[in-house]
Amino acid sequence: MPTITACTMDCGDCCSLVVDEAKRSVRGNPAHPFTKGFCCRKGTRYFDRLDADDRITTPLIKENGAFREASWDEALDLVAARLDAARVRPETILHVRGHGYRGILAAASPIFFKKLGASTTYGSVCDDTGITASIRDFGVLHHNDPEDILNASRIINWGRDLTRCSIHQLQLVHKARKRGAEVLTISPGGDGTPEFSDVNIIIRPGTDRFLAAAVLKLYLEAGDLNPWVLNRCANWPALRGLIDGCALADLTRMCEVPTADVEMLYDWYADTGNVATIIGWGLQRHLYGGENVRFINALAMISGNVGVSGGGTYFNVSSARNLGSWEHLMVDAPAEQRRFLVQDLGAELRRADPPVEFIWVDGHNVVNQVPDCLAVADAFRKPFVVCVDGFFHDTALTADVILPPALMFEREDVLGSFLHNYVQYCAKAANPPGQCRADFDILIDLGSRLAEPVTMPDPEACLEESLGQGGFSLEELRTNGFIKARHPYVAFEGMRFGHPDGLYRFPESLTPEPARDPDYPLQLLTVVRGKTLHSQIAEKDQRGIPRVWVSKRNPAWAPLNPAQDVYLVTPQGAMQVQVDVDETLHPRAVVMRRGGWMKMGHNANVIIKPMVTDMGDGTAYYSQHCRLENR
Repeated sequence: MPTITACTMDCGDCCSLVVDEAKRSVRGNPAHPFTKGFCCRKGTRYFDRLDADDRITTPLIKENGAFREASWDEALDLVAARLDAARVRPETILHVRGHGYRGILAAASPIFFKKLGASTTYGSVCDDTGITASIRDFGVLHHNDPEDILNASRIINWGRDLTRCSIHQLQLVHKARKRGAEVLTISPGGDGTPEFSDVNIIIRPGTDRFLAAAVLKLYLEAGDLNPWVLNRCANWPALRGLIDGCALADLTRMCEVPTADVEMLYDWYADTGNVATIIGWGLQRHLYGGENVRFINALAMISGNVGVSGGGTYFNVSSARNLGSWEHLMVDAPAEQRRFLVQDLGAELRRADPPVEFIWVDGHNVVNQVPDCLAVADAFRKPFVVCVDGFFHDTALTADVILPPALMFEREDVLGSFLHNYVQYCAKAANPPGQCRADFDILIDLGSRLAEPVTMPDPEACLEESLGQGGFSLEELRTNGFIKARHPYVAFEGMRFGHPDGLYRFPESLTPEPARDPDYPLQLLTVVRGKTLHSQIAEKDQRGIPRVWVSKRNPAWAPLNPAQDVYLVTPQGAMQVQVDVDETLHPRAVVMRRGGWMKMGHNANVIIKPMVTDMGDGTAYYSQHCRLENR
C-alpha cells in the first residue's frame, strides 16, 4: 500500500512523495499543489540508497584500527561511558550537526547536547551569507509565493542552476515562458541554463555586485527613479553617493561583462511589466557573497520590482518559520556554549583549550564537506568520535563508534520548506534494515544510560508542541500529508519592510575584487550535482579520476598535453583530474562537481583554503584560485 510522505533532504522543493515499499518506488504526490506529481532523480532513486550493499546496518566499534560489529547495548554503553567521563568538563564535548536530514524530530541532537552543555559549531557551509544579506535589506527573510513568478513579464535568473536543483521552480519558469515571459540568465556558465533562457550573460565568478552596480549606474544616468520607491528606503543617499563615485567602465571591467550586455540588462529591468529575480545560492559562496546578494536586491528595489505581483527577489525563506520549537521541554534556560567555526574546524580543534575529548557527528559528513578537510580528519584522531551514519564516508572512517540510523522514509518527522509555504508530513513508509534505528530513539536510549540520565520527551509531544506553536494540528497533518501556512502572496506589498521603521536598507559599500594571483589565475567552482545531493554518492560512482570542466578559451587549455597527467593545483595542494570541455563556461572558471569523497581521491575540499564570507559566517568555497598543469 503506497504511503504519502515527504523528502527530508537538504532541498527547498521539500517534495510530498508517494512511496511504495513493496515496489521500491518513489514518485511525486499528484495531490500536492507544489510537487504536482513529479520529483527529481535524487528522490526517485532514493531506494538505491536505502538498499545499497555497502549500507551500515549494525553498530560498529573500532578496535586496532578496524571496525567490528557490536550490539546496541555494547556500543551505547561504551559511548555513555566516554560521554560521562567528558561531562566533568562539558565544553570538551563537541556536537557537530548538518542538514543531511531536516525536521522537528531531527532537532533532537542539538537539544540533547545543549542540555549537556556541550560545545557546538557556528558558521555556514550553505546559505547563511545570502540569508544575512537579505535580512539586512528587507528586515525579514521573505519572498513572493513561488507561483507568483507566473505573473512576471520577465524573469532574471541570477545564478541559480535550476537544471540540478529546485526542479519545481524550473517547471514554473517553463510555464511562465509558455505564457509569454522571457528569461535572462546571468552566471559563469556550465549550468545548462541556455535550455530555458532567451538570453545568457556570462560573468566573472563572484563579481555579481559590480554588474548590478553597473545597471544601477545606468538608472542614475537616465534619471529613471521612482520617488515613491526612494521614499521607502532609509539610506538612498548613501547608495547614490556610492554609485556616483564609480565609473561604468570600471564596473564592467570588474565583472567582465560587455557594456552592451549591461545596457541590455538595464532594459530588461526598466521596460514596462514586472521582473522577478531568482538569486542563485552559488554567488554567495565568494568572499563578498553578501554584497553580491545585496546589490542584486538593490537593483530589484530601485527598478520598482519589490512588493509587486510578478516581481520580487527569490533567495530563500526559513524552513522552520512555520514551526515552533520543543527545546523548552528539555532545556530550562539557554546555556552559553563554546563554539567552533565549522569551515576552519581543523585549526579550531588544534587551538582548543581545553581540548575536545568527545565528538558526536550526525546529519553531516563534516570531514568531507568543509575546506582543508585533511586537517579536520587529523584533528578527529585524538578525541573519541561517534558518527551516526549509514555509510563509510570520510567522517565515518574517523569514528571510534558508528551508529546506523534509519534514513528518510524509515522514520517519522514533520518539516517545512525554504522555498514554498507547505508544512509536510514525513510518514514512515519503509522498515529500516538490520538494526538501524531512528536518531531520536538512539538519543532516548543513550540518555537513559548516562550516570546522570538525560530524559528525552516523547516524540509525539515534540511534534504536537512544535506544530501547535505554528497553529497546526498533527492529526490533520497525518491525515492530509501537508498543510499550507498562511503568508502574504506578495512579499512587502505596499513597500512595508521588516525593519522597525518599515524602510528598506541599501548596501553602503562596494568592495573591490581581489586581484588575480598570476601563479593561480583560474577560479575553482565546486558546484551542485544533478543525480546526488552533496556527498551522498555511492563509492562505485567515484571510481577513476575526477573530472573538471573548462572552456577552450581558458588560458590553461592550450598548454595542456592530453598525453600526460593533469593536476588541479592550489596553494593548499594538488589533485589529479581529467579535463573536459564546456564552451559555455567563463574563460577563467574551472568547474568540478561537489561532494566527492576524500578516500576516493574525488574531494576538492582537500585543496580549498578555509575562507569566511563578508557576512553570515559563510564559506567562500568559490574564491579559491587555482591552476591546471601537467606533471
